[in-house]
Amino acid sequence: MPSVERSGIRWTSDSREIKTIRGSGQLLRGRSVLVWVSHNSYERTCAPIVGIAAARGFSSAVNRNLAKRRVRGCLMDLRHLLKPGNRYLVKFRPGVEREEYQILVEEMRSILLRALQ
Repeated sequence: MPSVERSGIRWTSDSREIKTIRGSGQLLRGRSVLVWVSHNSYERTCAPIVGIAAARGFSSAVNRNLAKRRVRGCLMDLRHLLKPGNRYLVKFRPGVEREEYQILVEEMRSILLRALQ
C-alpha cells in the first residue's frame, strides 16, 4: 500500500477500524460501489483514512484483486475529494473489474461529491 506521505491517504485493513467506519458512517450508494463516510473522526489536519472491502460473489481471487486495484486507482485519481480527518470505507460489487474505468471514476466522483454536502 502507498504511504501517507506519497499519496495523501492513509490506507487501512484493520477489521476493527472497518467495522467502526461501517457502524458510525453515513452510507452513500452507487450502482456498483458503496461508500461509508465517517465525519466524526480524528483531527481535521490528518490524512483521510480509507478502507477497501470486496462484496461476496467474485468468481476468483484474480478478479477480486483486479477490482480492488481499480477501486484504489479511482480513489487515487479522486483524492482531492477526500476530506482530511474523515474516514471512508469503499465496498465494491462483482463486475467492477469489467466496468469501463472512466465510468467507475465518474460513479465514485458523484458519490464523493455527495459526501461533501
